[in-house]
Amino acid sequence: MATNSMREHREKMLAQKAIKQAQSQDPRLKKKATFLGMDLAAGESTTAVNAVVKTETGVENIELRMFNHLNQLKDTRSIQEKIAKKKEWLPEYRGYIEGCLAVSPAEQNNTLVYLMIWAVDAGEYELAVRIAEYAILNEMTMPDGYTRGIAEFVTEQSATDFIDDQELAVANADLIQRIVELGVGEQMVDEVRAKIFRALGDALFEAQPAEALTAYKNALRLNVKAGCKKQVTQLEKLLNRQANESSPDATVGSQADASADPSAGGSVPASTDTNAAAPTAEANTSAE
Repeated sequence: MATNSMREHREKMLAQKAIKQAQSQDPRLKKKATFLGMDLAAGESTTAVNAVVKTETGVENIELRMFNHLNQLKDTRSIQEKIAKKKEWLPEYRGYIEGCLAVSPAEQNNTLVYLMIWAVDAGEYELAVRIAEYAILNEMTMPDGYTRGIAEFVTEQSATDFIDDQELAVANADLIQRIVELGVGEQMVDEVRAKIFRALGDALFEAQPAEALTAYKNALRLNVKAGCKKQVTQLEKLLNRQANESSPDATVGSQADASADPSAGGSVPASTDTNAAAPTAEANTSAE
């Protein structure tokens, strides 16, 4: 009996909470409710309000949907649960996003910027960058409560994920380059810009070592604690070795040095010198 009583109490509290959310002072809710004679104070649910909006306009009101979703996120304490909800909800807004991106110039659109934030959190990096490029082009800003600008937010959040997962970085190498370009001319602290250069270096490490080295050096120039000094050393050794191996002059010089035996004061037969030099070369390779 006690268990049933507790369950009933919880259900009652949840019902009251839903009614309280429906009684929000958001002007869009009040306008829609008044228009069709609905009294939110009498306990009409948010679902009913959505139905009213759909009846009035023929389509669901995106801003109202976003308002309700943001309220749910505010009441969710778990970061992982918040991310799961954003992943679940994001597809509902795809048509709206594509419609917005097709029209430019455009005014400030907080709903679209919130969707950009969700896209980053949900791992939809390409979508987030597309929205960010559009928002910056149209001089939009982050919603109230955010201290970072659009470029800085997308750069830092995505760079952190790429640095934590090198395979993810490799798979998104071209996109990371777009994020680097996204920040050109935008206000951003050096440490954040260093992060995206570090991520670019990780993405190019195997396939394009010279470009990766440049990216790592840019990261360290911006922040000496970028965490890629070891990678710089590795790539410099690799590139120096490749340069030596591909240089004809280096090869000729090496053979000339090997043909002389200073201790004997004269020449050593070529066959004897070749056999003596081979173990040394193998030792140097294994040491690296």
